Amino acid sequence: MERQSVLYEPGRESVFVLTEAVLRTWPGSPALMLAQFDRLLAVESLSTVRLGVIPWRRPVPALPRHGFTLCDRRAVVVETFDGEHVSVDSGELASYEETFGCFEQAAVFGGEARELLLHVMKEFRDLGGAVTP
Repeated sequence: MERQSVLYEPGRESVFVLTEAVLRTWPGSPALMLAQFDRLLAVESLSTVRLGVIPWRRPVPALPRHGFTLCDRRAVVVETFDGEHVSVDSGELASYEETFGCFEQAAVFGGEARELLLHVMKEFRDLGGAVTP
């Protein structure tokens, strides 16, 4: 929760890009996924956040082998199976910034991203993860 406080800081913009494959990969029950979608929709609605999704119908610019976070263009945090690697190396940072830019260009944002989230969320609901009113 502490890491998420940055999302609410005025004057700061956070940009997230996910693939539709990430939205459809579920490590738990449909109910757990529905809770995750609720959180994504709440975060997507913040004025300080841009949430993008690369839909199935678009090619990814590179194979996303692992997650990473660019921190104010000063560092990159690379997520691995057994931890995180933090780099401030300018060459490595530039490479991740370029890669992120390519993913960002391939993604849909705003209403299109929200519509895609709601569509996939409905599919999880149909799997029995929640009772709809």
